[in-house]
Amino acid sequence: MLDLVKKVFKQSTMLSDKLPELMPGGVSIAIDTTCQKIVHNPVAARFFGIEDWGNFSPLNFPSFKVLHNGKVLLTDELPIVRSARYGDEVSGFELEFAFQEGISKIAIVSSCPLKNELGVIIGAMTTFEEVTELIHNTRNLSAHGLSLGLLIDDRTKELREEFDKREKIELEVTKLERLNLIGQLAAGLGHEVRNPMTTIRGFLQILHTKSDLLPYKSYFDLMIEELDRANSIITDFLSIAKNKSTEFKRQCLNTLLTNLFPLILAYAYSQDKKCNFEPGEITELDIDSSEITQLVLNLARNGLEAMHNNGYLTIRTFMDDQFIVLSVKDEGTGIKPEDVLKLGTPFFTTKENGTGLGIPMCYNIARRHFAKIEVKSGSEGTTFLIRFPQHIGNGAI
Repeated sequence: MLDLVKKVFKQSTMLSDKLPELMPGGVSIAIDTTCQKIVHNPVAARFFGIEDWGNFSPLNFPSFKVLHNGKVLLTDELPIVRSARYGDEVSGFELEFAFQEGISKIAIVSSCPLKNELGVIIGAMTTFEEVTELIHNTRNLSAHGLSLGLLIDDRTKELREEFDKREKIELEVTKLERLNLIGQLAAGLGHEVRNPMTTIRGFLQILHTKSDLLPYKSYFDLMIEELDRANSIITDFLSIAKNKSTEFKRQCLNTLLTNLFPLILAYAYSQDKKCNFEPGEITELDIDSSEITQLVLNLARNGLEAMHNNGYLTIRTFMDDQFIVLSVKDEGTGIKPEDVLKLGTPFFTTKENGTGLGIPMCYNIARRHFAKIEVKSGSEGTTFLIRFPQHIGNGAI
């Protein structure tokens, strides 16, 4: 058979009769254009598991399949057949040989036709280099690279979440520091400022009853009104700085809101607005009635002031998993996203005559009740959701 191969090469104008033996890679030679007889050098023979220079053709040897990019090739699509039958030259073609034993080998294949001096095709030659190990290593490396990339992505996500969490904690610490500063300020100045104000208010009340000062009654009324406003601001200060124990009592939030609703309704009607209370089925919880009353009134007042005439304020209660939720929703123009982050910060306000103390007081009350305040705001209005845990212990904290 080797002699026949050498004879073919002697007839070919391309190669010497020694070249097939000298090639270090696999060599397969079709000795005619039918590709019914294909012989192989020792390297190719070991690759296919056959005898050196033995007669073997893929056209009648069913022990393996040839695939390219996962697709099984037909006989006419094999490189050596294309070269022998059609004169195609194939270079750097990656093929996978899937043997019946479950073994898979990969090779980079090149093929060219063999022609005589007249240019007539008399056969074909295929050369190949096995790259099974290289391809597997490359695929493993790619898989490890992908795994490493996913690991890096996961770690980056964890770090970002940790950073966001730390940022929120720092924001809360900043708020607490400001609250502490207000507490010190309120404790030091609150009563000292109230005492002279009380004295002034008392004298103004006496003076505005004098008959000879009746022409100035409107002035006295305005001064008393402004003193009361200043006193209200001081009350808010003291409320934020409050350090006294919160007296918890087991009760139904709906009952408290039912008693409070007529007051909110009257305030709404006075502003040409509407108010609705939708109590849900909720469990009892531990709350301080006076503090929750203050919280609800503040949120309701803010909601009503944020709306135009005929706007609707809706107060609801409902259960959400293990939490009792109080919802206060208005139909105002909403709060800017950057301003939502600042809610709860003392002195921050978007109102022209606001003090920036009402919402911080609400956050403080919620914190003392181990509750969380969630704010949802958009062009259709703002909703404050206060989530109370069902059990926070009995007694005072």
